[in-house]
Amino acid sequence: MDIRKKVFDLVGCDFSGNVEETQFDGLYVKYENGKAVIGANTVPARARGYLLLAKAIAEGKTSYEVTQSPNFSLIGPMLDVSRGGVMKPESVKKYLDYTAALGMNMLMLYTEDTYEVEGYPFFGYQRGRYTLKELQDIDDYAYSLGIEIIPCIQTFGHMEQYLRYPFNSDIADNDKVLLAGEEKTYELIRACVATVRKAFRSNRINIGCDETRGLGLGQYLNKHGYRDRFDIFNEHIKVVTEICKEYGYRPMMWSDMYFSLAEKNKKEGYPVHVEIPQYAIDSMPDCDMVFWEYDQMDNDHYRINIAKHYTFNRPFVFAGGIRTWDGLVPYYTHSYATTKAAMEECLRAGAKEVIITVWSNDGCESSHMQALPLMSAFSERCWMGEACTEDDIWDMSAFLTGMNKELACAVSDFYMGYGGAIRSGKLILWSDPLINLLYEGFDMPAGIEYMKKSLAVFEKYPDYPYIEYFKAAFQACMDKCELHNELRARYLADDRVWLKNFAEKRIPEMIADFRALQNIHHAVWHADYKTHGFERIMYRYFGAIGRLEYTAQVINQYLSGEKACIEELDPEVLFTQPVRSRSAREFMYITAH
Repeated sequence: MDIRKKVFDLVGCDFSGNVEETQFDGLYVKYENGKAVIGANTVPARARGYLLLAKAIAEGKTSYEVTQSPNFSLIGPMLDVSRGGVMKPESVKKYLDYTAALGMNMLMLYTEDTYEVEGYPFFGYQRGRYTLKELQDIDDYAYSLGIEIIPCIQTFGHMEQYLRYPFNSDIADNDKVLLAGEEKTYELIRACVATVRKAFRSNRINIGCDETRGLGLGQYLNKHGYRDRFDIFNEHIKVVTEICKEYGYRPMMWSDMYFSLAEKNKKEGYPVHVEIPQYAIDSMPDCDMVFWEYDQMDNDHYRINIAKHYTFNRPFVFAGGIRTWDGLVPYYTHSYATTKAAMEECLRAGAKEVIITVWSNDGCESSHMQALPLMSAFSERCWMGEACTEDDIWDMSAFLTGMNKELACAVSDFYMGYGGAIRSGKLILWSDPLINLLYEGFDMPAGIEYMKKSLAVFEKYPDYPYIEYFKAAFQACMDKCELHNELRARYLADDRVWLKNFAEKRIPEMIADFRALQNIHHAVWHADYKTHGFERIMYRYFGAIGRLEYTAQVINQYLSGEKACIEELDPEVLFTQPVRSRSAREFMYITAH
C-alpha cells in the first residue's frame, strides 16, 4: 500500500518533494526546505504523518516539526451495518482510508444478522447481508492499512430480525432475545462465531449482549421458572465466551446490562447511583467490558462509571458515539460535547481502548459518511492528549472533510436545541399534517428560524459534498414547522382565503420539496449502501407526501361544503412531555452554538 499516495489523494495534496521515512516510537514529522521526514512504527501512524505534513503545506508553512504519541493503544469506529443500511464494501474501504489517515488502528462492523452463516439461509435474508468473500476482502484491505477489523456481533439480544421467523420460536426468549440455556441457541452462536473466524484476522470479538430487555421473563420463565436474572445472564455469556475461546477469540461485551439489572427503577444505561451486587461481579465471565455512553455531558458521570468498571477486574474499553441515529443529519454539537467530557475522563483514568460508535437506529436515515467530520474529536485527543483544543479538532475536521465548526453547528440546528434522543427535527419532518402528536416543547416559530438560519449558512458552502442534501432536509422540515404553526389556527378562525391558498399553492410546494429531498436522499443512500433498507425510508416519504395530498383534499372538501368540518383539527391538541428530559447545561451548550 502506497500510504503517501493514499493520504495525499484523500486531501488533494500535490507535494512532490522528498519524504524520508524512518522508524520512530510514536509519530515524528519534520518539514523544512521542501523536504520532509516522517518517523513512525505503524502504518496508521505513518498515514497520520502524511496527513499532518499535507495540512502544514496547505496552511502555507515552510517549516514544521511535531512529535506525538498515542494515548490509546486501540481506537477506531464501529459502523452499524444492521439496523438500516449495509454499507457497500467499497464504502467501508473509504472509511478505512479516513480511519488510517487520522492515525487510528481499528474498525468494527456491527452485524446482527447481516452476514451469511452456513446452515442458516434465513440469517440476513433480504437484508443486504455480506458474503464471506466480501468480509474477507474488507479485512485484507484493512490489513494493508495496518487496521484491525474486529467482528461485532450479537449473541443474546437485538436478534429481532432473525427471531421474527416462526421457525425460530424454540430459540427465542422473547421477540428480541435469544433463549438462554437452549442447545439450539448455542448451535447458532457457534455457527456465527465460526463464520467471522473465517472472515477476519483479528483475535478479538465483540459479542454484544447489550439491552437484553426481558431476558428470563419470556419462554425461559415458562420452561424453567423464575431465576435470578444475573445468574441467567452470566451463565449464558460464560457459554458464549467459551465458544469464542475455542475459536481463538478474546471476547468483549457491552456492559450495560449489569447496571440495568441492578437498577430498581428499571432505568437503562449507566445511572451513577447503581451499585452492582458483588455476587454478580464475582460470577462475571472472562470478558472485556465495554462502557458505552452517548448522551451525558457531565464529567462526573464518566469518572464515576469508569471507576466502577475498574472494580470488575476485567479489561476496560470505552465506547463513545457520533450521533447519526437521531434524524436525517448528524448531531455534531451534541456529539462534540459528550465526547469532550468522555475523552477528558478516559485520559485522566488511563483508559487505553476507545470505540467510536456510529449507530443506525430507526432506519439509517443519516449516512455514516456524514459522521467522518467528528472522528477528529477522538483522533486528536488520542494523539494530542489533554493538550488538544477545540480548534485542533475543528481544524482537522475542516482540512480532512471540509466540515468546519460553523457548518457543523448549522447542521446541528436540525434538532432545534433539543437533546438528540428527542429527535425533534425528524419528528416534525415525518409528523402528520392533520393529527398533531408532537411534544409540548416544540416551538414552531423558533423551528422556522432555526431552519432559515441554517439554510443561509449552507449557501456559504456550495462545494461541501452533502450540502444539497442538507438544504433539502432543512427546507422540508421548515415546511412542516410552518404547517403546524398555522394550519389549525387558521382553520379554527375559519380563514377560508388562507386555507384555499394553502391547499392550492402551499401544499403542492411542500410536496415538491419532499420529492426533491426523496430524490437526493435516494442518491446519497445508493452511493454508499446496498439497496436493502432504503425501502423503509421510502415508506416514510410515500406516507408524508400522501398525507399532504390528503390534507389538500380534505381542505378543499371543507371549503366546498362537502365536509362540515375537518375532524382531525377540531379536538383540543393535547401534548406530552418529551421522551427524555435534558439537563440545562446541555440545552445551554447546544443553543449557544
